[in-house]
Amino acid sequence: MTITTSTRMRRIAGGVVLSAAAASIAMGAPAVGHADPGPVAGPTMGCEVIHWGFLGNDRRKVCDGPKQSDGTWQRTRTVFTPESNTPVSCSSNPYHPENGAICFGGYRPESIQTQETYPVAPTTVLPDEPGWLPPYTYNVL
Repeated sequence: MTITTSTRMRRIAGGVVLSAAAASIAMGAPAVGHADPGPVAGPTMGCEVIHWGFLGNDRRKVCDGPKQSDGTWQRTRTVFTPESNTPVSCSSNPYHPENGAICFGGYRPESIQTQETYPVAPTTVLPDEPGWLPPYTYNVL
């Protein structure tokens, strides 16, 4: 018995397999651990998070420690991209239909671009950063 399949059927089957693979990867990926975007607000920290970077897709998190007797404090600044799910979209290649569909999208884990800790005084606060953030402060702008 000989079974033959058309190019169209192979393309459809290839697209279904690729779509299923992309969907299973996207569903399983959130179980993977993610980067830590720095300190959290609490009894010794105050934090602020703002949209940052090109089109505001990244975030900048600034967290301040307690004020010292001389009025200075430690600041941790973290620039990161939050985790997200992007829609999975598939399309066939019109020039090479035998290759099946090409799919893009899925889960993108959180990633840190920069993280630094430095001392700050009231007179040395950078112009684009807030003043001292008291403990338990958590501003999301």
